[in-house]
Amino acid sequence: MSSITYRKAGLVSRDVLWALRISAGWFAAIVVVVFLGIGVGIELAGGLDGSTPNSVWETSAYATRYWPMAMGIMLTPFYLPVCVASGVTRRSFGIGAALVVAGLAAVMAVLEGVGYIVEHGLYALADSTPQFESPHLFDSGLHIWVSMPEVWITVCGNVAAGWLIGSVYYRWGWLWPTLALPLLVVPTLAVEAAMSVGWPGDVMIGVLGVDRAPLGVAIPASLVIIALTLWGTHRLVRTTAVRPRRA
Repeated sequence: MSSITYRKAGLVSRDVLWALRISAGWFAAIVVVVFLGIGVGIELAGGLDGSTPNSVWETSAYATRYWPMAMGIMLTPFYLPVCVASGVTRRSFGIGAALVVAGLAAVMAVLEGVGYIVEHGLYALADSTPQFESPHLFDSGLHIWVSMPEVWITVCGNVAAGWLIGSVYYRWGWLWPTLALPLLVVPTLAVEAAMSVGWPGDVMIGVLGVDRAPLGVAIPASLVIIALTLWGTHRLVRTTAVRPRRA
C-alpha cells in the first residue's frame, strides 16, 4: 500500500474523532456526574459503618463500553458514503476506521483509569476502599498501569464488534444481520472471556470453573480476536457498495 493510502486513512480517523469530540465530551461529563458525583456521593453520604463498599465507578464500565460500541456501529453507514464521495478509497477508510476504534478505546481507557483513582481517593476520605464485584486484571483502582490497558482492550473489542455489526447491516439490510446478531456480538464477548474480566469473566470463573489463563496468553489472545475482527470488517467494507441516499 502506498503512503497516500495511509495518509488518507490518518485523515479519516482524525476527522471522525474530531466530529465525535462534542458528543464524547458530553458523554464523559454525564458519566462522571452520574457515577462519581451522584453515585459515590450517595454511597458516602449514607455512611459506610465500617462495611466494605462495592465500587460505584466499576458499573460505569457498561456505559464506557456500549456508547463507543454504538459509535462503532455508525462508522460505515455514516462515514463510508462521505469518504467515497470525497475520493477516499475503501481501503483507506477501513484503515482509518480501525484507527478510530483504537482512538475511542483510548479515550475511554483514560476516563475509566482516572475515574478509578478519583473514586479510590474519595473512599479513602471515609477510611474505606472500594471493592470490585466483577473480575479484573487489577486489584486496586490505583493500579492505573493495569486498569487502563484492560479498559482499552475491552472497549476495543466492543467498538470493533460495533463496526462489524454496522457494516453487516449496511451491506445486507436488516433481516439476515438481525438473525445473525448473536454471532456478530461474539467478538466482544470473546475478548472479555479470554481475559476473564467483566461478566463474561464471571461466567468463565464462577459458572464454568475455568481459571484465568496466564496474562502472557490471555492478553495476546484478546488482541488477536480484536485484530481478526478489524481485518474481517475491513475486508467486508472493501467490497461493499455505497447505497444511494433516499430523497
